[in-house]
Parts: sequence; C-alpha cells; structure tokens
Amino acid sequence: MYFPHSEKREFINRMPNFSNPMVKMLGLNYKVNYKTILQNINIEIGKGEAVTITGPSGCGKTTLLNIIGRKLNPTSGQISFAEGITSKMVPQQDDFMSASGLRVSYYSQRYENQNQDIIPTVQEYLLRKVSKIEQVDLHFTLNELEIEHLHNRKILSLSNGERKRVQLAEALLQKPDLLLFDQPFVGLDVHARETLFRILEKQKQAGITLVLVSESSLIQPFSDQRIKLRNDKQHCFHNKFDAFKNDESNPYPDIKIKEKQAYQFIVKMRNVKVSYCGEGVLLDINWEIKPGERWLLQGPNGAGKTTLLSLISADNPQGYSNDLVLFDRKRGSGESIWDIKAKIGFVSPELHLYFIRRRGLYNAAASTQVSSSSMKCLDVVLSGFKDEVGFSTTDSHMEVETAQKWLHLLDMEHLSASPFLHVSLGEQRIILLARALIKSPDLLILDEPCQGMDSSQIERFTSILNDICFKNHTTLIYVTHRKEEVPSCITHFMKLEKGHIIESGIFKIFS
Repeated sequence: MYFPHSEKREFINRMPNFSNPMVKMLGLNYKVNYKTILQNINIEIGKGEAVTITGPSGCGKTTLLNIIGRKLNPTSGQISFAEGITSKMVPQQDDFMSASGLRVSYYSQRYENQNQDIIPTVQEYLLRKVSKIEQVDLHFTLNELEIEHLHNRKILSLSNGERKRVQLAEALLQKPDLLLFDQPFVGLDVHARETLFRILEKQKQAGITLVLVSESSLIQPFSDQRIKLRNDKQHCFHNKFDAFKNDESNPYPDIKIKEKQAYQFIVKMRNVKVSYCGEGVLLDINWEIKPGERWLLQGPNGAGKTTLLSLISADNPQGYSNDLVLFDRKRGSGESIWDIKAKIGFVSPELHLYFIRRRGLYNAAASTQVSSSSMKCLDVVLSGFKDEVGFSTTDSHMEVETAQKWLHLLDMEHLSASPFLHVSLGEQRIILLARALIKSPDLLILDEPCQGMDSSQIERFTSILNDICFKNHTTLIYVTHRKEEVPSCITHFMKLEKGHIIESGIFKIFS
C-alpha cells in the first residue's frame, strides 16, 4: 500500500498489519491557529499491534497520539475506530496535585503538604481512579511495576520516575483494548525502563493494542509498526552562541553575563535528614559544592535526588531543621526564600508540570481552547527574572530585550508570542532553560532537563551548557539517567541510593 507524504511530513511503516484494523486514518490533517501540525496522514493499526511514533520535537507526535486517543479531532480527513473499543492514554504529566484536592498556588507547596491527611497514598489514589478494582489485581500490578513497596506512600512524595510508574499502574488496571503512551520511558532509570519493556510486551501478547510516542533509540523488537514524523526546521545553534561569546561584532551585546559573587561554599550539608510520615527519604547526607564545580547527581528512581534538590532550591521547609548552608549562609539565619532563588537557575520535570498546570490544564497537547491571557513563551522566560509565574509585575524594556535575545540564541525566537501550552514538550523544555539562564545565576540546577527533547535538541542543549559553564565559571548540579545527556563540563559526581550517598568523587568521562 502506498503512503503519500508532504514536504513537511514523512511517514514510514514497518511490518504493517491491515487485517481487522482497530484504527484507520485516511488523508488526515490537523491545524491549530493556522499552523499545519499534521498533513495527509494515512495509517491503519491492527488489533494486537504495537506501534511506535517517533520524530523530532515539534513534529506532531503528541498531537497524533491525542487524535488516536480521541482527545482531539482532525481538522480534515477521516479517522475510524473498531466498534466498541476502549482506550486509555497515559500522558507525560500526571494529575496528582489535583487528585490531592490542593489548589496550585506556588511550586514549593508540594513539599509543604506532603504529610497532610487529605493527600492520598498510592493505593488510595488507584482505588479512586479505577472503579471496581480487585485487591489482587492492584497488588499484582504494583508488583509487576516494582512499586508494591510504595502503596502507602503519599503520591506527592514520589519521585518523577515513581510517579510515572503509578500512572502506568492506573492505565494497566483499567484493561483497555487500546493503550496509548506519550513518552513512557521519560524519567525512568535503566532498570525501570527494562521492566516497562517487559510489561508492555506482556500486554501485547495478551492482545492489547499499544501505541507509543518514543525516541527512535528506544523502539523495542516487539514493535510492529514505526510511524516517523519529520519537520524541516533548520538550526544554527552553535554558530549563534559562538558569535554571542566571542565575536566583537556580534549583534547581541546587551546580553550580559554578570560577574559571579565570591563564595566559599555554594552548598554545604552536614548529616542532613528528610522524612515524610516517619519514613526516611534522605539519611545522613554530607555534601559540599564549591564555586565552579559541576556535579552529576545520579541514582535510581526513588533514591532521593528530587528531595535533595528541593533543599538546595529552598522549596523544602525541612531545610530549616537541618545543618544546611547555601551561598555561605546557614538556612534559617534571616535570608528569605527569594534571596536564595535569586541566585539559582532551575529546571525540573516538576517545575515544567507546574507551568503547564498553572492554568488548570492537565494535557497541553489536548487543549485547543486556551484563553488569550495564557502565558506566552516570552512570558515564561521573563518570569525567570523574578522567579514568579504570572503577571504580578511589569517587565522592563531591558528585561524584554534580554529575554528575546536568549530566545534567539536558543533558536526559539519564532515561538516568542506562541502560548506556552501550544508548543511541543521539547520546545517547552528549551523555553524553561532560557528562563533558568536569563539572570546569569550563581548556581544552575538542571534536573532531567532533556526530557522530551530529540537528539538534535539534546546536542544543542549540552553544547550551550558546556560553553556557559566553561566560559562563565558556572556552578552546576545536573541530573540524568542517560549518559548521552551528560555534558562534557561535568567535574564531580555523586550517587544516591535509598537516601544514602553510596559514591562520590571526581567525574571521569564515560568510555
């Protein structure tokens, strides 16, 4: 069968199965705000097939998944479904904050409320979300995902990877005919990814149809079809940054890298402990970070990395009860949370989630009705000057100019006026990087910063990060599970496991 494609999109199939199609698309197109996202898509998905959707960030992968999941309607063309099929989509973002009955008003709220009785445990959350669930099925699924030990943990105390697996448990417990996953491997460590591979293969063997948005490097042998989307955006990221830093005639002289303040210690911890509901999450942490050091923070899902970073970013109130020094000042000695945040540029999956949820939307790609007051990408970058979300203050002309130049530097200037919720998740991550860099912070904290980025964006991201750190003596804490995302500027490493430091020292480049 012939699959036509336009100049903007390319479609590739492997081992197609057209007998008894569960989903069929013919000449499907999707546009939003006069922008073509998908064009002339022709797909048939057979019952029991596993289909993987790949392509660069911004090419329409999540949009296509939402159309298959019946959360979006195509603007033209045809799509049909087998009669009576049930489907379940697992988005990149969870709904744990709203499920806890909390009104999102500020980012650190997730740490301040973790011991409240209104916040459900993992088991309570799943029992609420899945009707008529059998306890035997619940415990079997939790065991399969290796999160049985978390059944009594509050859902807001979970790490990014643990939250992902609870999302997957909810989907599997509903036993749909069609399971759809948007980047299910994002945020999972190597062991967790391998576990998920095995679980998905079992679901396919049981006759469930799977559709996954994923990186091409993570396509599994059990995948029957590969749908590859493509866009034709060209980038000259490296050249722009080189001009910005080195060329006397560069057109961006107003982007100033401020001179770093002299500190003895950026971070100093002595026997730091953190616990929730009597359960220790961090135990006897001793860690010193000096100016100019660039640390790789490693450890499996649930090791305590996110909690550790929340102490340094001043979001976790348990910092006051510990021997914690930030920028040469003991925590609780009179400095405000905003004094600390003024020195830090921060990116994390949870912060990303907060920006998406700020307008009450739980799936950015599935939302087509966004008010005119929603934050534009430029607004998100500007919020980095004052560490705020929203429009409570007026930005100066110089701040706006600086934000626009950072967007240009990161090849995102064409998205300046676009609603943040309408751009791809990979593009959102780069916008948040610009937000973190805009005030030239003394400390950069980048927690899984490359989630949702394609390989070319990761290469550009690590290149600019290397230049910023090498040329500006920037102190860095960097978290990732994947060695291909580790920038060459890293000087030190620390590994956590079950709340303990198991190894630390001088970092050596991966062989």
